Amino acid sequence: MQTIDASATTSGSPSAVWALLADASKWAQWGAWSKVEVEGGGPHEPGAVRVLVKAPFHLRERVTDWVPGERMGYELLDGMRVRDYRATVTLEPEAEGGSVVRWHSTYEHAGPFTALVLRLAVRDACKRLAKAAGPR
Repeated sequence: MQTIDASATTSGSPSAVWALLADASKWAQWGAWSKVEVEGGGPHEPGAVRVLVKAPFHLRERVTDWVPGERMGYELLDGMRVRDYRATVTLEPEAEGGSVVRWHSTYEHAGPFTALVLRLAVRDACKRLAKAAGPR
């Protein structure tokens, strides 16, 4: 099993970070994606399938874990050549009123280029989310 870990600190509270994470329509504002939506227009919640677009990628992810203000988990359904990709984004309060965003991903197998893209994308998404919630 391969892992990717990223973390970033923000002056934003866990609830401020969660507001950005929970609203799939805002992901294109803080993330690197050109478009993000929930398949079928349903709510962004456990079982929902999100579609993330950034050429040349068109990813589909299923939300697997959802604890408001604390964490969100998901699994990649298709769109990249990687086997058993799963991730959890955890929000931890910080003593000074901000929060720490932790993005932990695991996968069984990916080619070298895909592994590099995944590593860069996870680190970038974590930094962008923290910055959007309140740069520090």
